[in-house]
Amino acid sequence: DSGPIVTLKYQLLNPSRIFRDIVEDARSVVLAGGTMAPMSDFYSQLVPYLADEKIALFSCGHVMPKENLKTIVVTRGPTGASLVYKHQQQRDLSVMSELGQILSNLVNIVPDGLVVFFPSYAFLNALRTKWKETGLLDKLALKKTVFFEPQESGGVDNVLQEYTTAIRRKTSDRKRGALLLAVVGAKLSEGLNFSDELARAVVIVGLPFANVGSVELQERMRYVKELDQKTAAADGKTPTKDAGMELYENICMKAVNQSIGRAIRHQNDWAALILLDERYGSARIRSKLPKWIGDGVSTPDGFGHVVKELAQFYRAHRVTA
Repeated sequence: DSGPIVTLKYQLLNPSRIFRDIVEDARSVVLAGGTMAPMSDFYSQLVPYLADEKIALFSCGHVMPKENLKTIVVTRGPTGASLVYKHQQQRDLSVMSELGQILSNLVNIVPDGLVVFFPSYAFLNALRTKWKETGLLDKLALKKTVFFEPQESGGVDNVLQEYTTAIRRKTSDRKRGALLLAVVGAKLSEGLNFSDELARAVVIVGLPFANVGSVELQERMRYVKELDQKTAAADGKTPTKDAGMELYENICMKAVNQSIGRAIRHQNDWAALILLDERYGSARIRSKLPKWIGDGVSTPDGFGHVVKELAQFYRAHRVTA
């Protein structure tokens, strides 16, 4: 039969109906996790019927001293161009070149392991092709051994083992450490431990927004928007924001926060978090970053100041690249 293939998918749009039985039967319900921010989705989708005074939020700081973390938002590249990695910019050759220049600077500053997360395999693969053509990959390889996250899950363990070996191997030449190019939301961004020398810096390139053309995502966005409007109307209020877009943004930031959490794994660990995109400078996006980053986010005026601040951070830890 050569007729059309029809696929049916079931998606739970209203988890609060199921979760309500637990809430009403218990004296207290505790939701705990390591990467739960942003939190607004939990309120709106799990317990929209609870009054604010019924909900308590407790967030711990990090166990490390604050001087062990350097968080930098990079809004401009070496040429002074604004850094915005939206989908339409990701095929721009000048954007690719600017990003290559940024990494060329970072491999000279960051010691040991440098992990860079990109918003998609499509962008990473396009960069890999272009940088190979221009010779940039060879230039990066003079400073650090370069690794790419494989799209096939079977190759991840081998890449991690080789990456670790390259960092811990002492060489007599000028090459020190390794560079791992990975993807937000893929195998290497969740659950893995890049402690100590395995990640002296984690770089996030752009904001990894999900495909808004996805039917499942569109239905989730439509549902939470309608739910928010009904809840507000019942209270005689008008929604102050688009709940659908809030969900869309929160999905993105949860993925970012998962990737950020790969570094700084214990009290004495230290690393830099480098966020490449001017949108990270907005108060709305910054508010969705992990609370343990705190108020210590720096947004230097120009790429030269980025290099200067990073160099000072690594010197303070008595390590030179």
